[in-house]
Amino acid sequence: MRVRKIAAGLAAVSMLAALSAQTVSAAGSVTVSAEKVEAKAGADFTLAVKLEGVPAAGISGAEFEITYDASAITITGAAAGDIVNTSASDKEGFEGLTVFSADYSEAGTVTVTYGTALDDTAYWVTQDGTFLTLTGKVNDNTADGTYDVAIKAIDRETFEGSGTPNAEIYIGAISADGAIDNYTVTAKAGAVVVGSEPSSEEKPSGTLKGDADLSGKVDILDVITVNKAILGKEKLEGDALVNADINGNNKPDAADSLEIMKAIVGLITL
Repeated sequence: MRVRKIAAGLAAVSMLAALSAQTVSAAGSVTVSAEKVEAKAGADFTLAVKLEGVPAAGISGAEFEITYDASAITITGAAAGDIVNTSASDKEGFEGLTVFSADYSEAGTVTVTYGTALDDTAYWVTQDGTFLTLTGKVNDNTADGTYDVAIKAIDRETFEGSGTPNAEIYIGAISADGAIDNYTVTAKAGAVVVGSEPSSEEKPSGTLKGDADLSGKVDILDVITVNKAILGKEKLEGDALVNADINGNNKPDAADSLEIMKAIVGLITL
């Protein structure tokens, strides 16, 4: 098992992880979720990872891992989101301190750590929103399909030398008096959907009277589709049936076929 050291400046998240086995307060819950985005092979994409239900007490530390199929996509960047940019690094004043870190140097994995030792909650994460944004590219030869982007516990030991695998996503807070709130975390995977089909915004509406073959237009092929359905050679369901059923009797028949033909030659408007 590989061991990963959290950056030296991340005191808060280090403490959360190290004390996870001790008795801490489960004072709230939070959801961390990745978006589902669409991109074609060879194209760039942007994918946000968001926090929802951030407790009123706020978040001073977090660590989790994002995993993806490196044979299908390549991550080219990872930047802190709006809710993380609180100027905490400037306030703390330690040279080289990184309050937020997202390491994507290892293919297939992005290791995310965030932490501040500041007591002032004005420098914590206190609202829902984008925690980080990933930029990437779909590899040129990637086949059409859905490629998961998962949120998981960081693959490491609970602490160096423990020999115990870490199984927790840590998101929580350490108050000025040393009290630890280790929130219950729900992780929701996202995905990069790769395909040559247009996005849902670009696809034609499914309900278009006369469009029995769901091509997005009404033409002679719709008449042929209805006639096949009448003969039992094709079954129309869902939007296809709604579109084909011109006379409203909930089945394709000769009257529907005739009305669609009239519409094609311009005698009527459906």
